[in-house]
Amino acid sequence: AAVATTDILSRVADVLCSKPSELAFYPIPKLNIRRVGDHEASSALRASELGDGTLEVREVSEAVEWVKLMRRNPGMLETMNAKIMANAKQGVYDGCKEAVKLALELAPAA
Repeated sequence: AAVATTDILSRVADVLCSKPSELAFYPIPKLNIRRVGDHEASSALRASELGDGTLEVREVSEAVEWVKLMRRNPGMLETMNAKIMANAKQGVYDGCKEAVKLALELAPAA
């Protein structure tokens, strides 16, 4: 249910604010807050590299500053959205689709 709900909400939200988990790979601008596990650090870094999210924000005061910055500078979210559209054209967000395609190719014929 969580994935289905995220799929629906990500289509109408301006920004996703969450820990940098698998959600870091959703095509939505992201404010990545404090991670739960060390394995999640790479997700925030990847979102930042792709231009569709922030690096990990570890303190509440930093998160508040990011929100204020996004509100004062709408160009920040416009840039993230432009990056998302460019990334989507390159197939960056197609991981699940590609995994299913590969699984079907590798599955024995019925």
